[in-house]
Amino acid sequence: MSRFVRFALVAPVALGLAWSGPAMAQAKAKTAPKAAAKPAGSGNVTRAQLQAQVKKVFDRADTNHDGYMSLQEFAVRMGAVLNRAPGPGEKGAPTKEGMQRMLDAANLAFRDADTNGDGKLSLGESSKRSLTMFDTLDANHDGVLTVAEKAAARRKMEQAQAGGAGAGAGKKKLEPGR
Repeated sequence: MSRFVRFALVAPVALGLAWSGPAMAQAKAKTAPKAAAKPAGSGNVTRAQLQAQVKKVFDRADTNHDGYMSLQEFAVRMGAVLNRAPGPGEKGAPTKEGMQRMLDAANLAFRDADTNGDGKLSLGESSKRSLTMFDTLDANHDGVLTVAEKAAARRKMEQAQAGGAGAGAGKKKLEPGR
């Protein structure tokens, strides 16, 4: 899986895109009992664990503690995420173009999450993407994202990227001039 695709999947969490409000109550209703969830080291992730982690990251990004992530706070957090990437010339380092694509994707993610257009993200606004992705990957909708479910999603995405049997299989590809 390419570095950019991994970034696109991880960015919502890394940037503090978490769930809140009435949706959280609904999420608790969907989450399997704690006894059914495997221990933290198992590689499984519960919806509640994801919510707690993304809230923690959101709170870290909200440096002025006003309950919103401004574009400036978002940019600082994004810089911290990108600074963990290997530096220029190091193995696995993104190209200049790759870094620009990541920044463009991050800016687009911010604009998309800012549903009321006020230039800042509330925890509620910024949460939707993470939990929507979780719900999509949680194939049996038990509130636990298992290692097997993550692996199946990864395979499906890789197949789609390769033009294989994943998403879009069987659809006729458009050809130039037609």
